[in-house]
Amino acid sequence: MSQNPFAKFARWLGLDRNPLRRRCDRVEAVVRLAAVLGVVAAVVFGVLLGVREYGDGLKTEARQAHDRYQVVATLSGDVATPRLSVAGAAVGHAQAVWRAPDGTPRSGVIEVSPSGRAGEPVRIWTDAKGVITPRPQDRETTVVAAMTVGTGVPLAAAAFLALLVTCTRVVNQRRARRVWEAQWTVVEPMWRINGR
Repeated sequence: MSQNPFAKFARWLGLDRNPLRRRCDRVEAVVRLAAVLGVVAAVVFGVLLGVREYGDGLKTEARQAHDRYQVVATLSGDVATPRLSVAGAAVGHAQAVWRAPDGTPRSGVIEVSPSGRAGEPVRIWTDAKGVITPRPQDRETTVVAAMTVGTGVPLAAAAFLALLVTCTRVVNQRRARRVWEAQWTVVEPMWRINGR
């Protein structure tokens, strides 16, 4: 047998034209070949989706950078009882006043550090009308989203196809074992010589 890795891979895929292959071996080889081609296609598709997601993220960054404004709000009261945020950090809420980008006075409750005190300035993000908004999307968020999409699709496809190959192999081995046992029950009596 050849130790060439390409020859081994070709044999694993059933491309070596082995005349001794059983039907179940050929079915397994076809499923393995389809799985390899599926993973290659998923990688290409994942890269294309990742690039598209990155482009969309850059557009979102530009749009939000244009539409959102950072203004200084002044706390008009101490921080209410702090709570844990989704990220696990303690955040508090306090009443504050600020001016919209057009100069209109605004007020409302904002998220602040638990140590915030009345009269303290805090930077917040607003839209053109002075309504509080999340900060604009940054480059890190764009890159992470693109990487997640770009790698998630191929990984999910590879996991599914590996499961498909494994299930095919298990079913084929069980079927081959049953066929072998049925054939052995026919051959075994002739195999014995004089009842031994």
